[in-house]
Amino acid sequence: MITACENVCRDFYWVGPVTEWLRNLAIVIGVGVAYVQLNAWRREHVSKRTAETAEQLLSVALNVKLAIASVRSVMEQVRADADDTRQEIIDMKLNRLASYKEDFERLRELQVLHEAYVGSNDVKSAVDELFDVRQEVYAALATLSGWNLAANPRPEHVELYQQLNKAMYSTGGQYDELTPRVDAAIETLSQMLLPEIRMERKQWSKGR
Repeated sequence: MITACENVCRDFYWVGPVTEWLRNLAIVIGVGVAYVQLNAWRREHVSKRTAETAEQLLSVALNVKLAIASVRSVMEQVRADADDTRQEIIDMKLNRLASYKEDFERLRELQVLHEAYVGSNDVKSAVDELFDVRQEVYAALATLSGWNLAANPRPEHVELYQQLNKAMYSTGGQYDELTPRVDAAIETLSQMLLPEIRMERKQWSKGR
């Protein structure tokens, strides 16, 4: 003889398995939603960090441009009692270039960081160009330091002396080969980095 309770339990035997199945399904759905949200957060985080890096990179690059221009300035104040005016100017420029060491180090750090996020060859080449110009300016100053042309210098020495002076001074015009290279590098960086900065700001404005 089957009691009423046993009869009910037998008729609803499927409730337990279905409940367990629904519980497992809820767990799977929850994990799926969490995974999608995590990926969305990662994309947003990377996008934000890329924009921040691009903004800092462009800012530091502009500072480096000003630093190079400052080192190569034709306007220098020299002590009235200086024994060798030209050598004093060269020493001043070398010291000034050394004072911008941290700016160039920061520029290199941001270049590497941006390359990790984006991997743009144009950005890398533009930053490398700024370092190349700095090296050429330093090489010119270091070579000119303590060097005075002889009374009757050889033509190749005169030509080298003139080339080094062009690197030391930012005279503008057709004889200034370094300033256009710096300007071109900054232009490339602006074209490549500004869209990254503006895109993030646009997304941030929409999310407000």
